[in-house]
Amino acid sequence: MELYDMHSHILPAFDDGAKTLEVSLELIDSLRKQGVRNICLTPHFYSNELSYDEYLVKREKAFLKFKPHMPQDINFVLGCEVYVTEYMFNNNDLSGVTYGKSRYILTEFDYENSFSERTMQRFYMMIQNYKLKPVLPHVERYEHLMSHPDDIEQLKDIGVVIQTNISNYTRNAPFFLKRKLLKYISRGLIDIIGSDTHSKTHNSPDVFTEALDTIAHKCGEDTVKRMMDNAAHIFHKAL
Repeated sequence: MELYDMHSHILPAFDDGAKTLEVSLELIDSLRKQGVRNICLTPHFYSNELSYDEYLVKREKAFLKFKPHMPQDINFVLGCEVYVTEYMFNNNDLSGVTYGKSRYILTEFDYENSFSERTMQRFYMMIQNYKLKPVLPHVERYEHLMSHPDDIEQLKDIGVVIQTNISNYTRNAPFFLKRKLLKYISRGLIDIIGSDTHSKTHNSPDVFTEALDTIAHKCGEDTVKRMMDNAAHIFHKAL
């Protein structure tokens, strides 16, 4: 089974992720040793701090600098993690911040967000006006969604893909949160997984297969395959 990391901050010297090339390659090597051969580079884009065009120029410079050092046995897709604000909708086109050539876009919101009508309207704008397919990262960070699974179902009903971080499925993860997330996975409420790795100490990638083993044990091997198939669909659309 092909393994995919759909959310990482491995692009070096760009955001709060890998600070140096050496750290970046160390993170990649950790994933490689666990069998991960497909990695999405998704550095932060704070749309309230930097213009769309400025961000693309800055990210392209960082990517071109990194490209000669990228391991040849790993497939990479360049994307970003977009912090959604009103300013991003000032742009006529947002295809530069999707996962590669796909229409999927990793979209982060304020963690206190209650997913009110205003937030839902932003999802509708991305879907209807920009023809994008939003991916909501680390769903576990939104307290509202952790208490209102029906709202996750509503997001999925309009086409939003739900992502979770591997750190929630390890022996050191908070027990009750892990149990709730595993129930959500079993119900089909969570679609894909990612490391969200920034460093060896901030969302370490070292537990990637431990997380998959936990999900397989509690939810079944077919569930892990489903999540990787979902990831593969997005990844190959991006190439």
